[in-house]
Amino acid sequence: MLLAVVCAATPADEFQFSHENVLGTSLELTLHCPDQETALQAEQCLLQEIDRLSEIFSHYSATSEFSRLTQRPVGSTTPISAELSRLLCRCEEWTRVSQGAFNPAVELMTQRWKQAARTATVPSTDELQELVRRTARAHWRVQVASHEVTRLTAEPLSLNAIAKGTILDLATRRIQQEFPRIDAVLLNIGGDIRVAGERVFQVQIPNPAKDSVNAAPLMQVALQDQAIATSGSSERFLTIGGKSYSHLIDPRTGVPCEQIASASVIAPDAETADVLATICCVLPADESLRLINTLPMAACYLVTSTGTVMASRGWPAEEAQESAAPVVGSRDEGAPKTAATPHDLLVEFEISKPDQGGRYRRPYVAVWVEDADGFPVKTLSLFLMADNPGPRWHRDLRRWYSSDQVRQLVDDTKLIGTISKPSRNPGKYKVSWDGTDDLGQLLKDGPYTLYIEAAREHGTYQLMKQAIQLGGENYQHTLKGNVEIGSASVTYRRK
Repeated sequence: MLLAVVCAATPADEFQFSHENVLGTSLELTLHCPDQETALQAEQCLLQEIDRLSEIFSHYSATSEFSRLTQRPVGSTTPISAELSRLLCRCEEWTRVSQGAFNPAVELMTQRWKQAARTATVPSTDELQELVRRTARAHWRVQVASHEVTRLTAEPLSLNAIAKGTILDLATRRIQQEFPRIDAVLLNIGGDIRVAGERVFQVQIPNPAKDSVNAAPLMQVALQDQAIATSGSSERFLTIGGKSYSHLIDPRTGVPCEQIASASVIAPDAETADVLATICCVLPADESLRLINTLPMAACYLVTSTGTVMASRGWPAEEAQESAAPVVGSRDEGAPKTAATPHDLLVEFEISKPDQGGRYRRPYVAVWVEDADGFPVKTLSLFLMADNPGPRWHRDLRRWYSSDQVRQLVDDTKLIGTISKPSRNPGKYKVSWDGTDDLGQLLKDGPYTLYIEAAREHGTYQLMKQAIQLGGENYQHTLKGNVEIGSASVTYRRK
């Protein structure tokens, strides 16, 4: 689940980087340091460290140390790295602490439910009981002193619920050790965030009930030398016979988790936050709260599938209460509040995955609406890099940038750095519109034009547009895709 970050530091010493296909997801890095050369060197150092650690812990790479271990015959003993030895021991501890809610052997159940999605056949009760029995066994034995491990079963294993946090911690520590001139680091990999150093970062937690990228966040919390991870049954689903099942499986029952829509955990390190976010999605909410309340410096915020909100004792309640107010510097700050409008327009679009493998630059994407005179009345979504080294590429969004220059002659406010969000990885996104303009005023019924524009460094430029109507009958339009925006649609419903 993606978490947004708002940093109040001055841009002169803030450097931001983004990459795709890092641990199978997106990476965003923010560094506070004296000069760009140091930031660039730190970026490369961090990527190299992540690659090294991935070749230790990865479940997806057949050549990783962990994958090779899982392929060893039952009863064999093999030497392993100190990093893997330590993490396997941590897995045993968390399995014990969570009373089985965390278990790397849940991969056995995950594979079975994926098969169920392909065959449209839900596992029987007897089969689930057998899976639980096989999962609950001890699967390895670690000789800590000699860094050796003995395989005790042939069951498939995965470190997905903990290893990403481990990598965040170790990669961040490497940056701090190698580059002491860097004041602060924020590393975000697929929504798991590690903050280190002197600065405070504001992190926005998404609302699981509202999946539009321009939807208001659930809340905002301040982090310093901490980590946060959010998981939930609302993230991904398996569909079997027309029914949706969570991708998260309870290792104790073999059944997909349905009670928790979203679990956010703050902890001193990303490894702890990562594993606890998963555990809190598996356990009933009251059990999660009891567990978190026993752990020093950890806190959780839970949203149940019925919408009930629960927080542990250590959750930063003050930030949660303030989160209802706009983020300082946002477009909503001080804007007049409008009543609910009669319009509900949803734009769905997919950022295409490029043909080339490896890392690549994500496209800048703008989604906005112009009136019949061609004046930009509302920017719905803006994915770009607002700080170094991004600004020189803003003009590549030709239509939006030109239109926005005209808008600023009338409305002397800047959208870049306020409503803009970091560029996004390939995937499907939604933005909603209630028929108001950039100042929150309700627009008149009539014809408008929706634009979706994409530009990518070393890629292509694409512009899509669709005539739309505010007021009148409901409608849906499908837009022709292109190499940057693979598909798009607009759906209008009058309330």
